[in-house]
Amino acid sequence: MADIEWKGIIWSAAYGDLSVKELLTILKGFGPMEILQFEKPGTFRGQLSLSLSENGAKEITLYYLEVMGPKRRGGGREALGYLKRIFKGELYVEDPGIIRVKNANEESIPFWIKMFQEGHIEALDSAECSLTRQTSEAEMNRIKDRIESARKQRD
Repeated sequence: MADIEWKGIIWSAAYGDLSVKELLTILKGFGPMEILQFEKPGTFRGQLSLSLSENGAKEITLYYLEVMGPKRRGGGREALGYLKRIFKGELYVEDPGIIRVKNANEESIPFWIKMFQEGHIEALDSAECSLTRQTSEAEMNRIKDRIESARKQRD
């Protein structure tokens, strides 16, 4: 399996095998949609896919993100910003903290909601909620209240 370093991150196919040329083509936004795994050593790692929208804009779908190192506070925001900058596209989050994270916990959903509210991601699609640009403030508050209530019941 080929690994390449591109923009300070180590990239490889998450499933199957891709050549260096195929990886570079996908990373530049011109290849088929594949799930890639990535790691910025000592900082963050995860899985994502890249695609082009109907109007030719790059879309990044993040499936998994883990911030590493002793000082992780703020690392998630930095990782999201870095990914958006290098791909110059919109960032969507799908199934965060549920399917692909080995140490899954329900604490990740409030983080993703906050990242959506702060504009770091364009949409969130998970088992707990779905957030898009069309989500109203009232709906956002209902989702946050429901998640907080479920969290209090667990504690």
